[in-house]
Amino acid sequence: MKRYYFDLQNGDGSVSDDHGQLFESREQARAEAIRILQDVAQDEMPDRDLVTISVKVRNETGAQVFEASLILTSGWSA
Repeated sequence: MKRYYFDLQNGDGSVSDDHGQLFESREQARAEAIRILQDVAQDEMPDRDLVTISVKVRNETGAQVFEASLILTSGWSA
């Protein structure tokens, strides 16, 4: 198993993951990054018309190996 770290950036700033999580595959780490995006978007979207979220995944050596971003906009038309 390998340890992956998930650093979050959103409208509130950046949060670095100091603990990480163990996964058997890169695909599982990718799925976790996508899950984090969904959770943060669900928490932030009701209060904002524009939400920008990014999750950067680092490996055990600290190298960035994956990034997932999400931009959600909402607004009334006329």
